[in-house]
Amino acid sequence: MIKHFTPQKSTTVRAHLRRPSGAHWLVRRCPLLGMWLLAELFVTPRVRVPPLGPLPGATPRDLRIGKRRVRVHSIGEGPLVLLVHGWQGGASQLATLALALRDAGFRVALFDMPGHGEASGWSTHGREFIEIIQGVAAALGPIHALIGHSLGGTTALLASARGVAAAGVVALSPMPSFDHALRSYARGFGLTAPLRERLGRRLEARIGIRRSEFDLARSQPEVPVLLVHDLLDRAVPARHTRALRESWPNATLFETIGFGHNRGLQAKHVSRAIVAFLLSLPGHQFDEPEARAEDGDEAPSSSVSETS
Repeated sequence: MIKHFTPQKSTTVRAHLRRPSGAHWLVRRCPLLGMWLLAELFVTPRVRVPPLGPLPGATPRDLRIGKRRVRVHSIGEGPLVLLVHGWQGGASQLATLALALRDAGFRVALFDMPGHGEASGWSTHGREFIEIIQGVAAALGPIHALIGHSLGGTTALLASARGVAAAGVVALSPMPSFDHALRSYARGFGLTAPLRERLGRRLEARIGIRRSEFDLARSQPEVPVLLVHDLLDRAVPARHTRALRESWPNATLFETIGFGHNRGLQAKHVSRAIVAFLLSLPGHQFDEPEARAEDGDEAPSSSVSETS
């Protein structure tokens, strides 16, 4: 089922900027140093959105997940929903959605990933996104739903597939694969296909993953999924999410026109669609925290602690 919503305010579609041709000069002159630098830039957010401002009734809580300190802001009462921002995003982008979910009777937890918003650090990556989602879920208890935007939507889906128990997942403009991000990044530096592949292998070693592990087309969700995408999204074209909807029988696609990649996070129609989806989810039987910690894909309980 595909639903559409068109905002009243029109949006002008800008032409793509011309991409540079040829490989980056540093890669040509010093391949090893160039690949190392490009790999480090890939895992380094270059934009940091403002930290989350005060939310009425929000309660902050600091968790230690592995070597990272994560400040989690919780509001509301009821079934717990985790909100996960995207690359170069932040919890502040999800405040409008968090308030809408609170008003609908949910308890909402949102936080900044390393190198984003108020969080410390200068680099992070998709694998760490998943580890932090697992750690927060293990610390806060049974999760009713995971909601993520862009890379946050991708990692929310993958975290669910890797054992984070939830009744459903909402993914807004999810990045379809690691290779999609790699192609966009390499195009910005004018890398040829062989150099892009070389950079991909370097990133696999840097992050400690195989690129196929971050391909949503290879992941079949076991819970209901709501996919939300705008048809004028230039960062992640909507065709990728449509393809996921075609291959996932338990997924619903809600499409908008005119919000682009980020502005749908503040749209009331999007919030209402998400609330309706969460209210429609079936009950989910959760294991006790001790039992869930035995799962090899979960963050070990010893790696998650509350800090002062």
